[in-house]
Amino acid sequence: MFLFSHLTYLVQLLYLGKLSRPRYQQKLNKIMKILREDVILIKNLYLSKQYGARRVLSELPDKGWKLGRIDSLLKGILKTGTIVRQPGSGRLHSARSSG
Repeated sequence: MFLFSHLTYLVQLLYLGKLSRPRYQQKLNKIMKILREDVILIKNLYLSKQYGARRVLSELPDKGWKLGRIDSLLKGILKTGTIVRQPGSGRLHSARSSG
């Protein structure tokens, strides 16, 4: 919901002419998520070419990712060997509310 509200706000500003295109692209890149295809690319770069987080960011500067996010993703790949969430890694069943 947070991402969608920011995107609609940016599109409205762009439509009204209050935001120029390069600045719009810059703001949009700041809130971009890492897509599943991008995660697969990062995993391949990490496993085949031994790229670290900084090297991935330098190879793909137009994506607008943050170093900490790439680093945590690579730590997860190193720990589990996969990019899929492990079963039981979510909220505990006893912690959920009923209804």
